Amino acid sequence: TLKGKVDRIDRTPDGSLAIVDYKTGQPPSAAEVTAGYAMQLGLLGLIAEHGGFEDIDGTPLTFEYWSLAKNRDVFGQIKTPFSPKGDIGPDNFIAHAADVLTKAVAKWLTGNAPFTAKIAPEYSPYPDYDQLMRFDEWYGRDADTEDKA
Repeated sequence: TLKGKVDRIDRTPDGSLAIVDYKTGQPPSAAEVTAGYAMQLGLLGLIAEHGGFEDIDGTPLTFEYWSLAKNRDVFGQIKTPFSPKGDIGPDNFIAHAADVLTKAVAKWLTGNAPFTAKIAPEYSPYPDYDQLMRFDEWYGRDADTEDKA
């Protein structure tokens, strides 16, 4: 069972749902969403689509980050997780998130792939837990082994 906590769900004038996530910093980029590294809104939409939030039914079609971060000279911004030129949009975002989740479960939870710290470091800018996971010790170890072979 997939569960999550949503910051806000609004019903839009057409009856669909808007999934909103509040951010104190910068929201994820469209590139992070497309690459499958920022699936929070899509997975919350999946939960909502399947009736996972009490007393809320409908189809999520709007996905927004409401950020309090300073953007140029203005505080606060509303961003969608999509690029105007990208393949991912409101109509296929939930399916994309479900596909990413299904592949991750098959690979790591029910499959045999080992968990790897920071598969894509460029999408993980916060080093808060690097020391605990001994990141400096382990990162690049495969490359060192290949160089010696």
